[in-house]
Amino acid sequence: MKKYRKYLGILTIATILSGTVNFPFSSLAAETNGEMERITEKVDPTKPVADELILAVIGDYGGCGVGNCEGEQQVADMVHSWNPDYILTVGDNTYQRGLPEEVEKAQEAYIEDIKAGKFFPIMGNHDYGNGCTMESVQPSIDKFGVPVSYVAGFGIGLVDFVNPDANCNKSTGEQMPPIYDAYKNTVDNSQAEWVIVGEHQPVYSSGKAGNNFDRSWVMTPGVDLILAGHDHHAEHIETKDGYNIVISGNGGNGTTPIFSPVDGSLFRDDKNLGAVRLTVRKEELKVEYLTLSGKDQYEFTLKKDKATGKAYIADRMEWVDPNPNPGVKPVPNKYSVSMDFDDTTAPDGLSYQNYQDGPVSEVTIDGRKALQLEKNPMGGGNHAYLFVDDKSILGGPYHAKVTIEYRSPKSGSFSLQYESADSGSAYQKSQSINITSDEINQWKTATLEIPDIKFTNRQNNGADMRLLAANNLPLLIGSMKLEIVPDEPAKFVSMDFDSEPNGLTWIPYESGPAHEIIIDGRTVLQVDKNMFNQGNNLYLSVDDRYIYGGPYNSRATIEYRSPVAGTFTLQYESAETGAAYQPAQKVTIKEEDINKWQTVTIDMPQAKFTNRQNGNADFRIVGAKNLPFIIGSMKIEIVDGKSESNKLAMEAVVKAQELAGAVLDKQEKIDAVVNAVNHARALIEELEDGENKFELQVRLTIVSAKVNQAQEVLNLKLAKEAVGQAEQSPSEESIEKAQQAVDQLADGTDKNTLLERLLIVKTIVQAEQVINTLLDSRLESAAEVDNDLVTLETANKLVEEIPNNQRGILTENLQKAEDKIVDEMKSILGQKNNGKPERLKETWLNLLITNTIHQLDGQAKTDVNKIHQSIMKIVKEQATGSEVRETIEKLISKD
Repeated sequence: MKKYRKYLGILTIATILSGTVNFPFSSLAAETNGEMERITEKVDPTKPVADELILAVIGDYGGCGVGNCEGEQQVADMVHSWNPDYILTVGDNTYQRGLPEEVEKAQEAYIEDIKAGKFFPIMGNHDYGNGCTMESVQPSIDKFGVPVSYVAGFGIGLVDFVNPDANCNKSTGEQMPPIYDAYKNTVDNSQAEWVIVGEHQPVYSSGKAGNNFDRSWVMTPGVDLILAGHDHHAEHIETKDGYNIVISGNGGNGTTPIFSPVDGSLFRDDKNLGAVRLTVRKEELKVEYLTLSGKDQYEFTLKKDKATGKAYIADRMEWVDPNPNPGVKPVPNKYSVSMDFDDTTAPDGLSYQNYQDGPVSEVTIDGRKALQLEKNPMGGGNHAYLFVDDKSILGGPYHAKVTIEYRSPKSGSFSLQYESADSGSAYQKSQSINITSDEINQWKTATLEIPDIKFTNRQNNGADMRLLAANNLPLLIGSMKLEIVPDEPAKFVSMDFDSEPNGLTWIPYESGPAHEIIIDGRTVLQVDKNMFNQGNNLYLSVDDRYIYGGPYNSRATIEYRSPVAGTFTLQYESAETGAAYQPAQKVTIKEEDINKWQTVTIDMPQAKFTNRQNGNADFRIVGAKNLPFIIGSMKIEIVDGKSESNKLAMEAVVKAQELAGAVLDKQEKIDAVVNAVNHARALIEELEDGENKFELQVRLTIVSAKVNQAQEVLNLKLAKEAVGQAEQSPSEESIEKAQQAVDQLADGTDKNTLLERLLIVKTIVQAEQVINTLLDSRLESAAEVDNDLVTLETANKLVEEIPNNQRGILTENLQKAEDKIVDEMKSILGQKNNGKPERLKETWLNLLITNTIHQLDGQAKTDVNKIHQSIMKIVKEQATGSEVRETIEKLISKD
């Protein structure tokens, strides 16, 4: 403050006596370096930071400008009793239009503070004369000696107070205001321990004017505390991003009512005049809300996170809201209100009233009556304040259509301003209606669609809406009608990341980070690690235009997967328990389900949709122990509680899904699922055709596919076991069981392989049967030997078809059968014949020779002479020597 105070020391006596300070700001402009203009000296880094500062915060105090001095003076006396180091304002320092005579009167209570250079105001809409021209705000600039935007440092680097003139710097969509870059550079480059930002219109407010999202750009990293006013009440709001907003608009010019509290509102008071006291130390910043009685209504303390440098609430006084949700009625008593100035009957639930910044008069144009918007004496556009009868429509939000019959003697534009549930603003502008030059003095009709209108008497004088005719357009209104569009909740909302969401979206939030990834060619949502605790959160929002309020019996269907085992839970707002985070059933991901897509259906009885969770979410999914779960798709359905058939069918499908979710490794488990599927299918068939029936059929088809797959796996397992058992214990019974098991398989490689193995088992059993027949036969004649020779050939062929490692004792038994036949042949050949003996059959000779060769050892097996001698002893009566020798040589060479 030395530069500021030094300049004050050379002011003329006349200037000081006038209470006006003219600071040479142009001399500092060259020092800005892309930052906002600093109106105090730069900090000397060699000097220690001040131990403590007391800062007073007042707002909307300047009622003395229009004769309302009592409240302003009372608050000023209280503030002066604190002996603050500096006084900060949050705008509307003067009422009504910031005119020179108004400014003089409005600042009498603080004139000594202004002269002492300890008064640091920001400019509000009334200081600007409800416009944004330098001409309109010049009387205030002259009086205070500060520019409309600046940064001031206090306590040798303890505090930077940043005033970016947010009243006249609004963002539009993603387009930031002209001052934004300089503002952000100022905050980013500040070396102060604490950065406090002042704005007039708060980003969030539960008060009469409500939210002002076109000023949300002030919330930028590095800002520790935001001061605001505009709404004439006191409030503390912690935003979802962790910014603390202090509203101190009860500084003297009356109070205005509080409406539905915004998310994050921790304290509210609209009954008392007062101010805020800041006690600033290097390690902490204490905020106290005090009233004229001296009562400390509420307080909280900020500290800095040593790792991130971000301010957080370290301590806070407990506060109980005496009126948590005023002025809300969910259903209109009438769905239409209207007024027609050419109709002699009374207005039907819609009327107008004159107000100081909205003068109107009834006139007659071309023989018909109309409402004329007169010039606004307070500055700004022309207004007409409109009132909806509370007995007809109250609360909201509602989807409405507004039809306006209008004309104008000149071209221009107008819009309807209404209380918006989406933005929280009490003066949300509708789309503009343009009147072109060729439409002058012609009656026209326009219809406006307003999806989120509320009726809580929140505007000036308790109005619900107002017409705004830009540039003082002398608009005429012939008639006006407002209709509420009945809106039943949608049957379902859904999101699939490969397509546009259908009323269901996820919300990025600091404790619920996530990002989209590609898995198997499809876009899915990966939930990231929550850095604040061990539960990974995914916040989900249902578009209010689809489903709002409740309670509704609902269910969620979630397609999910995870790279690790674990559990997750869906949390919803419950009307039964009153909890905003009511846990539904827990979903478990087992080891065998890792990296597999799964689907679960979760019931949510009596669920409410009021944007109650963090970030205005309706639901969240919590992955325990930072489970990195992945969402493929999700659907929220409203269940028709009146339809018992739907309920029974749903329960049956859920039961089938639950059974199918187990490990289906036994036939009785699969049979249980099949029975459940059949039961569910029968119930579904009884439903009327429609989306719900189709959805259940789809879900049941998925279960059927899973159980069919499980049956195939089990059938293959059982078939392999049966064939293996047949191979270990070959028998007709084991073959029959194996054949039945294999027959259950679908055609394919597995079935063919098992059939080949089973064919070998069948051959083994057949070979055993043939060999046993040979061993059991009694040979008493040459004819019987001939028959057994045929059977022996069959047995040999069967055994040859069997792999060596599976022949077992078949080879040994086959040899025994052959030896038995040879023995019988020898017996027959050794018998005396009374006549000429029959010639020896080739089959007999061949068997005798091969059997003899088998009986010999080593080299004897190929010794023709030795074999010949053995055979001739047996057949000398029935075969010649040359014949035997020739056959022996032939058989040996074949082997």
